[in-house]
Amino acid sequence: MIKGISKQAFTALAILAGLTLAAAGCDRGENKFAAPPPPTVTVAKPVTRTVTDYQVFTGNTQAQFSVDINARVEGQLRSVDFEVGSRVKKGQRLFVIEPEPYKAKVDIALANLAVAKAQLQLAQATLVRKENAFKDRAVSEVDVIQAKAQEAEAQAQVQAAKAQVERARIDYGYTHIHAPISGRVSRNLVDVGNLVGAGQTTKLTSIVMDDPIYAYFTVAEADIMEYRDNQRDKEVPLNDKGYPLVNLGNTTEDDYPHKGYLDWIDNKVDPSTGTIQVRGVFPNSDGVLLPGLFIRVQVPVGIIKDAILISERALGRDQRGTYLLVVDEKDVVQYRPVDIGPVQKDGKLVILKGINKDDRVIINGLQRVRPGVKCTPMTTEQVKQTQAAAREKAMARQKGKDQAAAPAKEKPAKGEK
Repeated sequence: MIKGISKQAFTALAILAGLTLAAAGCDRGENKFAAPPPPTVTVAKPVTRTVTDYQVFTGNTQAQFSVDINARVEGQLRSVDFEVGSRVKKGQRLFVIEPEPYKAKVDIALANLAVAKAQLQLAQATLVRKENAFKDRAVSEVDVIQAKAQEAEAQAQVQAAKAQVERARIDYGYTHIHAPISGRVSRNLVDVGNLVGAGQTTKLTSIVMDDPIYAYFTVAEADIMEYRDNQRDKEVPLNDKGYPLVNLGNTTEDDYPHKGYLDWIDNKVDPSTGTIQVRGVFPNSDGVLLPGLFIRVQVPVGIIKDAILISERALGRDQRGTYLLVVDEKDVVQYRPVDIGPVQKDGKLVILKGINKDDRVIINGLQRVRPGVKCTPMTTEQVKQTQAAAREKAMARQKGKDQAAAPAKEKPAKGEK
């Protein structure tokens, strides 16, 4: 044993030497790093077409006409002649208020008129008789003057009696309440049998004309000036009557299914807000749009010719704004800041500035690349073909494994069929 080295230390040195020799014997070649292949991304060229530019505003619906139905005479409510919440036509009877007292007043007024007419006939006959007598000097001129005054007074009494008849008939007409407009009626606010019109106006119900219905919204001054410029350049779509088209959607609708037109823009801008009020008109025969709804109004403000469109999923956002990743002719990813326009119904986004129609835009695989790196761009069709080929290869490989694993058929024993 070597002097100064213990038996345990000597054993450890021997083991270490053996491991070193074994490691040296296994090192038959130098390890080299193999770089991964460039990431594969899906690219597509933008499409170009003429699109309509829209702006969206918020507002409220309002009935074209709204009327409160009130009791104009006093009496007991006899009947309610409509279904709650139904549509009524102009002139349709809605309520009846105790008509008998007012019919009696009409009869009294007619009787008073008859009396006044009789008195007029008497006054006229007296005047004629006294005028004839005055010719024979049988009466004085004063008697004739008095007869003329009596005849004039009788005529006035007839006119007053006719006015009383008309007033009585008007009051009697108020006992039968008819719809002044066509529209949707609310519920009856007073039940049959109650006294109405006693010393104060009693509201019975209300009617709103909601077909068509109005939509009021406010527009910023800059937007309305741009809209008028486009309208002057005939870049705003119009209906057959020359009114600008407009679309509407309520809070439960994703799109703008209600089609209408703009018929009014206020004549002044509110200086405190810098906005101007605008009104749209929308057909509402099915009654889906109720007055007072919060709505969204989509207004076509112009036409973009040869607009560049790309799939919305290709758009990225960072602190600098919105951008697209584009693959150049060397298959290197490039960062392109862009200005965006409206999203179309097919999911494509209008790009106002930043790319051209020949660029290859990455639409899938954005998370696998970054600006400046090389990639393997493939179109959507190429991706589908590659995936189909991979599936066929995998199916063939699996089929071979299944055939290799299938047990051979046992030969039947002698004497067995």
